Amino acid sequence: MTKTQPFLTSRYALAGVFAGLAGFLAFLLIHQALIMPIWFIAPLGVVVAALAGLLVAWAYAALRPALPQNTWLAVLAFVGLLTLTQVASYAVSSVQHPIIDYLWGGNRVLPGFEGIVFSRFAVDLFVTSAVAGALAGLLVGRSKQAAGRMALAALGFAIGPGHNTPFFAGVAASAGTLWALILGAIVTAAVVFALVVRREDS
Repeated sequence: MTKTQPFLTSRYALAGVFAGLAGFLAFLLIHQALIMPIWFIAPLGVVVAALAGLLVAWAYAALRPALPQNTWLAVLAFVGLLTLTQVASYAVSSVQHPIIDYLWGGNRVLPGFEGIVFSRFAVDLFVTSAVAGALAGLLVGRSKQAAGRMALAALGFAIGPGHNTPFFAGVAASAGTLWALILGAIVTAAVVFALVVRREDS
């Protein structure tokens, strides 16, 4: 993307949308295989996925000068940063009592925890992801712009496949399922993103 080219008309934006949709499809397929079919969320999900993909691509554009010259290595490094924002959220949620109670054989909210479920998502997931994203953007991109964009990208991803983190964190039996969902979406989106942007970076 040239400095004078608007982001929304760049290959980065196109790659972000395609990557978001591809990641969402992977998420749905993995969710069906490991948990249950949730295709009913597809109409809203494609909108969220496309917007989240745009935010991620916007952050990538800000960090691109600080990433490796090779497109695949650059995307890999960026994906690592994005994954760390969700690892931070998982770590914060894991040290607290799990929301989901599997001990009595059902996916029900633990007694006494109904009133704090909202705060667990607001703080453990969204605030933590945004702060981790901002720090990653600041450390790598060395600018407030990079920090702000990475914070938004982390939020976009948290709303997407990361939204399961507060539910599954702290339950050892569910860790594999959670990271299969998150990493499956990330890897799929990363491959699609790199394929689309590689000409942009050449």
